[in-house]
This record gives sequence, C-alpha cells and structure tokens, in this order.
Amino acid sequence: MFRTSVPRPLRVLPIALGIAAVAGFGALLPAPASALPYGPYTCQQGFVWRDAYNGDTVCVRPGDRDTAHAENAQAGTRRSPNGGAYGPDTCKQGFVWRETRPADHVCVTPDRRDRARAQNSQGAQHFADASQLPVGKVHVRTQKHQLGGWIFVDKASGLSPNARLEFYAAGVNTNGLRALGDRQTDGNGNLPRETAALADVRCQIPRDRAATVIVVDTRTGIATSAGTTYAFSC
Repeated sequence: MFRTSVPRPLRVLPIALGIAAVAGFGALLPAPASALPYGPYTCQQGFVWRDAYNGDTVCVRPGDRDTAHAENAQAGTRRSPNGGAYGPDTCKQGFVWRETRPADHVCVTPDRRDRARAQNSQGAQHFADASQLPVGKVHVRTQKHQLGGWIFVDKASGLSPNARLEFYAAGVNTNGLRALGDRQTDGNGNLPRETAALADVRCQIPRDRAATVIVVDTRTGIATSAGTTYAFSC
C-alpha cells in the first residue's frame, strides 16, 4: 500500500467538500471506500500535497510544497503598494500571479507560474490510486466496436471557463495513467455533448473489468473521475 510522505494532511478539510468549496468545482460524490490513508487524493510515495492554498491536493515533490509556502509568506512584499492595472493585487514589475487556480494572486516570478501550471497538469499522475477519485461534473460514454471501443465526452457545465481538460484512463493493466486526449471549455465553463470520439482504444483487459476515466482541470489542478469505460475490455 502506498503512503504519502506527509505525516498527516495539512489543514484538514473533508476532501470532496473542501476541494469543491475552495476551487468552485461543485459538490463531488463520495469516493469508494478504500484503505488509502488520506482518502482518494493520497499521493504516491515521495509526493505530498502542494498546499499552495487550503485544500490544494495537487501532488508535488516536498521541495515544491516548501516553495509554495515560501511564496505565500512573501506575497505582501511582491505586490505593488499602490495597486495598479489589476487592482490591489497588482504585482511589482518582474512578478506575475502564480495561478495555481484562477483566484491565486500570489505574486511570483514567471518561471514559477509556468511551474504551477505544469504541476496542475501532471498532478493526477502522482496519486496513489487515481481510480479512487470522486466523480466530478464531466462524464463519458462508451460505444463498443470489434477491437475495443470509442470513448465520448458527455455534456458538462459549471467547469472552469476557458480551461484545458486532460483525460486519462486508470486501471488498464498498469498503475500508470493512459492519455486519452483533451478538450477546451468555453467562456462559461461548459462542454457540449460530443459526437466526435475523445479516443478510439483497443481492448487490453478482461471483459469483466472496467477502466476509470480521469479528467484534470489544468486551471485548478483538480482531478476527478468521469466514470468508467469498457472500451478497453475484451
């Protein structure tokens, strides 16, 4: 059993409710019961929650968490004392908003903002068991064919506006995630019900087993389940 390297969750929130309240992702359904020590967002060995804000469970290396804490402590010294074009949170010259989520206006160097964006995209790859993630607002459907199946995105709303959503499959013969593709939400945070397949996959697991589809909102780093699929089942 994998365990995260933190001795205990930082500033504990009920995982499903905490993520929804902090990041505006809506109420999430409870995850299946498991032995994971810190719930469905437990990190793999060697990774910890980034903790850039209360409820931030993106899995990163301990050094990146320490850096996020240091950036939070320095936030006041990096803001323009007289405000500016972006209001009271305007950064001094040479600094930009970190944007681990849209509301994150901690001022950092541009390379640290790029790092935060990369962490949001990669965070789901470092969960102890991504198949345990709770269900979010995006769902998929499967249409089987002779060699496997097509996976389609169903209509969704209430997501981050203008966000890239990355889709993965968990539980396909390995502990890693299989990339399926990505989609872009519109300015209102909506996705249409699609007729073009997100992915055309070949069967690789026994017929009685399903894979879990994971979706990552790269603007927030929030990862949730989008349902299960038998497209990989033979």
